[in-house]
Parts: sequence; structure tokens; C-alpha cells
Amino acid sequence: MNQFNQAWNFYLRNWKFFIMLSAPVMMLEVAMASMIMPIQGATQPEDILDFFNENLVFLGPISLLGMVLSMAFMGALFVAYASIDSKKEVEPLGALFAGIRKFFPLLGAYLIASICVIFGFILLILPAFYVAGRLCLFPALIMLENKSVIESLSISWEETDEHGGALFGLTFVFFALTIFFVLIAQSLLAPGLTQLIVLAIIEYVIVIPWGYVYFSLYKSLAR
Repeated sequence: MNQFNQAWNFYLRNWKFFIMLSAPVMMLEVAMASMIMPIQGATQPEDILDFFNENLVFLGPISLLGMVLSMAFMGALFVAYASIDSKKEVEPLGALFAGIRKFFPLLGAYLIASICVIFGFILLILPAFYVAGRLCLFPALIMLENKSVIESLSISWEETDEHGGALFGLTFVFFALTIFFVLIAQSLLAPGLTQLIVLAIIEYVIVIPWGYVYFSLYKSLAR
């Protein structure tokens, strides 16, 4: 609970910085979601296929840019956490570009971690949160220590061994919190641009303190 409160206090002290950091990624995410809204009611596979064929020239580049920015944002968060924590100035765009430069290691580690988490879901739902928590340090290790894909995942798994229970609980709480507010927004707002914007805001408001919980652990384990 202490880590949970500290994460939210950190976010509230620095919310202006994180709005600027997340704005480019959030706007692109909303744009991508709004572009595919016309097929939400489609039930025939051929209608969906026709839509993507007709709009591939727009959806392809935007999807690629969205993937790059999403990975960059994940890395940028840990650059920002470390810079703010050490009281060193960093510009939001500077942190984002640092994440872009580490795109391939971040993507590789993210894909492997995602496969492990999916395997946890196949076994049972709860082990997935445990696995996700144990692998949570890989962005910090890639961004702040220049570790490779396999090194970052291996070190994260080894060094979180004694904290598995706490990480499981915190990961589950933040996930549940996200789902709770998303369901409320979806029940109160009609599908459309307003709903997409609110859902994106919910996602990024929660993911920033969520990531800080993992950074706090990384900092406490500094070798």
C-alpha cells in the first residue's frame, strides 16, 4: 500500500510533465482508434477485410508509427522517472527520443514478456499477473543500464524473486483499477470520439504511477 500511495503522490507532483510526455502517444492512439470505428459494428469477415484493404495506405504507416511511439513511451517513462528522481532536467521530447533510440530492444523484450504473460493466462489468470510483475524491470534495465533483451528479462526475473508476492498484488490492483474505470467510462459515454479520448486519458493516468511502482523497486535494488 505504501508503494501504491508513493506512486500516486509522485504522479500528482509531476503531472504536468507527464501530460506533455504522453500527449503525442495518446493523440496518435485516439486517431488510430477513431479510424477503425466504422468497422466496430461489422459482423462479416469480408466487410472487415474490405475496410482494411481500402484504408491500408493510411492505417499501415499510422499503425507502424503507433507501435514505435508506444515502445518509446514505455522507455521514456523510466528515463523520466530517473531524471526527476535525481533532480536532473529532462525534456519530455528528449525522454521520448531516448525511447525511440531503444525501440528494438524494448520491442523484443516486450514481445517475449507478453508471450510469457499470455502463457500465464492460459494456465490460469492469476499467474499472468505474477509473471508480469516479475518481468517488470526490463524497461529500466534497457534504458538505464543498456542491457540487452535477454539480459534485461533474466535480471528482472532473478532480482524480483523476493518481491514476487508484492509485485503480483500491485500489478493486479493497477490492472483492476484500469478495468474498473474503463467499464465506467464505457457505460456512461456513447461510442465515439469523446469516449475514445476519455479511455485514453484513463489509460495514461493509471499507467504512469503503475510504472513508477516498478521503477521504485528497480531503484531499491540498484546494484
